[in-house]
Amino acid sequence: MFGRTGRDAGSLLGVEIASGTVRLLQLERRPSGLALRGWAIEPLPPGALADGRVVAHEAVADALARARARSGASTREAALAVPSAAVIQHAVAMPPGLDDDEIDERLRDEAEQFIPFAVEEAALDYRVVPGTPGMLNVAFTACRQEWLDSLQRVMGLAGLQARIVDIDSHAWQRVLARQALASSAVVLLEPEAWGFHGFGADGGLAFSERQMPLEPRLDMLVEFVDQCLLREPGAMPDRLWLAGAHADRDGLGGQLQRRLGIAARVFDPLAGLLLPGNDDGLQEAAPLLGVATGLALRGCN
Repeated sequence: MFGRTGRDAGSLLGVEIASGTVRLLQLERRPSGLALRGWAIEPLPPGALADGRVVAHEAVADALARARARSGASTREAALAVPSAAVIQHAVAMPPGLDDDEIDERLRDEAEQFIPFAVEEAALDYRVVPGTPGMLNVAFTACRQEWLDSLQRVMGLAGLQARIVDIDSHAWQRVLARQALASSAVVLLEPEAWGFHGFGADGGLAFSERQMPLEPRLDMLVEFVDQCLLREPGAMPDRLWLAGAHADRDGLGGQLQRRLGIAARVFDPLAGLLLPGNDDGLQEAAPLLGVATGLALRGCN
């Protein structure tokens, strides 16, 4: 499909394995600012993913290898994302003074009440955060280990190394923060699923939602977005940003704006970057590159 190269080396590939395509992007810092090093989008065969998880590893690996080759990327180290819908995030309070091993042991006991599958099947990550005075406040993230194993396998087959595994909502948060777009919501419009990431006035994630519509009709999309907006009435976004493969289809931004009374437009994650001047396909591809851009930013921080 699309893909172009830049000139200089960067540090980290942002890779999104999405419905129907793999999306790959590399950024680099130059004296004049942050620049697009290279990018590519490659199609996937039907059935390559199931509920967002890779099931046809060889086919996805082949697409990733083609994408990297066509992008002209200078590295094999990558950042990937797990969908928010596959992740549990929570915080627990513990007694102060615990070492890492004790935190890990207690966390697995505490996490059982929040994780809807066996804790032995979970990949757990945590960090200490501000919270209740006099307590150790631990925020943890968990997903099924099979998600990570699947990503590691497909990356290995593609000749790439998964250096960072993030959450897609965090990637969106990073992209919006770079453009100073707090109090926003991202509406993802993909062929097989819709998504919604709402962010508060401080830029922090309010919540994420995902839906697999039976029919991709406008009235169903309006209802989905409206329900998401009503979920956090005190955190109404200033604007809806449309992203994904169908973001620019049939004037959806204008139709959503008229039906919901809130500004809506197609999001450009590459705004403010130094871009090549001879890349005709980049403008068309930009709405698909939000997560990949947010992941690539991890290598520039």
